[in-house]
Amino acid sequence: MKYEPVFKLPYSNVFNTDLFVPAYSVFEPITTIKNGKWEFFLSEETLKTMAERGYEIALEQDAYKDYESKHKDFLKRIEQLQKFNIENSTKEEFLTFLGEFRKLTIDFFEVYKETEFFYFTKIEQELTNHIKGEFLFEDLLSNKVDLTRWPDNMRKLADHIINMQHIKLEYRKVMNDLALGKNALLSKIVEQMVIKSRREDATSMTFEEFISCFIGEEIPDVSDRHVYSYITWNKENNKLEVAAGKDAYRKIRELDKFIPQNEVIGTPACKGIAKGKVKIIPFSITPEKYLSKMEKGDILVSDTTGPEMMVAIEKAAAIVTDEGGMMSHAAVISREFNIPCVVGTRYATKTFKDGDLVEVDANIGIARKI
Repeated sequence: MKYEPVFKLPYSNVFNTDLFVPAYSVFEPITTIKNGKWEFFLSEETLKTMAERGYEIALEQDAYKDYESKHKDFLKRIEQLQKFNIENSTKEEFLTFLGEFRKLTIDFFEVYKETEFFYFTKIEQELTNHIKGEFLFEDLLSNKVDLTRWPDNMRKLADHIINMQHIKLEYRKVMNDLALGKNALLSKIVEQMVIKSRREDATSMTFEEFISCFIGEEIPDVSDRHVYSYITWNKENNKLEVAAGKDAYRKIRELDKFIPQNEVIGTPACKGIAKGKVKIIPFSITPEKYLSKMEKGDILVSDTTGPEMMVAIEKAAAIVTDEGGMMSHAAVISREFNIPCVVGTRYATKTFKDGDLVEVDANIGIARKI
């Protein structure tokens, strides 16, 4: 079974993984950590299943309104947790808070995953076939197309994707507050985990291991997991299984063998052709250290983009991302600025390196070395 890379982070750990993976546990995901860099994989079969499920959701009556309602609930729950004084909490208070935070995080990702690009691939394909080149797909997403005479199912798909692109951006803001932003709850929590447990390797523990350690049970040093970890989900006992060291290294190498050498293929998000030098700007909650290397006319290559990367985006001759679909941040912003863009290539950040001269043909969705 072939697994595809779906998400990447320049830094993450086992504890964070134990908050994120349960939402995907039924799909038997794989997570890897290599020198602190985090990567999440799903099988091709799973991605097709998710696309089918996204299609079904779109045909439900006003499905997006349910996401709006849940979004408001998540905002309230986060606001309540943000009031908690983590630094001055007792051991018992901190444990209770951790349990509430984990419940919120798992609930959030159960919903958030349904706003991800792989839930929309079948919808996008069906709409593209219906449009038949009469107008641009981005015109549909910009709500510039009259849908009144469209068949009922096609109109439902269009309404859903138009509304969901805005909801997704709001959910992304929630995720920043929860787990990715500079002042995110998770950032404060992992800092206190190390301080309160007096264990530098606390964030390399699973949630269950940390709780055991925190109440005084003996947990061996797991700091080597930061170097190499290969993480799966055991459905029988609902726990992470973490392989580290040489075993993890061998398994990670097996996943790396699918990386293409000279070109990547993805989804055209904004049409056009551009040539330039590659600048790899990894997604980061502190992107400032990467943005200064970006010059006017460079090709921005990233795992994904966010609002914090606008300084680089405005200089880009083209954008190429590993992740995303037609509703991703990179896709929406590229259409707004009319920058050629190819998203969802899976491997661009691994196939290319800084300084490579590449051509991006966003009319057909290919970026290649020249």
